[in-house]
Amino acid sequence: MNGERYALTVRSSFSAAHRLPEYEGNCERLHGHNWQVEITVESEALDSRGMALDFRVMKSALNEILSRLDHKYLNEVPPFDGRNPSSENIAHHIFEEMEGKIPSPVRLSRVTVWESEDAWAEYSRPRR
Repeated sequence: MNGERYALTVRSSFSAAHRLPEYEGNCERLHGHNWQVEITVESEALDSRGMALDFRVMKSALNEILSRLDHKYLNEVPPFDGRNPSSENIAHHIFEEMEGKIPSPVRLSRVTVWESEDAWAEYSRPRR
């Protein structure tokens, strides 16, 4: 390896309602967000086209995942019917769903979920 690393990022969004049980404050009550979701992949090499991964592949996979959350009450959507639908847990869930959709040797690096323009959560895993 020559030490090069390429990072690609795409962003999409979904709208949904949720509530945070056991939270002391307004977020314990039903409310909604227009979430922005960003995924970043990494690669140490480019293919014969000079690309690490086609952005369309990333966007399509992300939008497929987000379509299952869009305009839903997240507390009733698996896995959030058994796990608090916090921004942190949403980022973790999207990472797990997305990870299997990224072809090797490209690697999913992180998922960032904004619940507002000034508040976000990020999930990543160390390289294996």
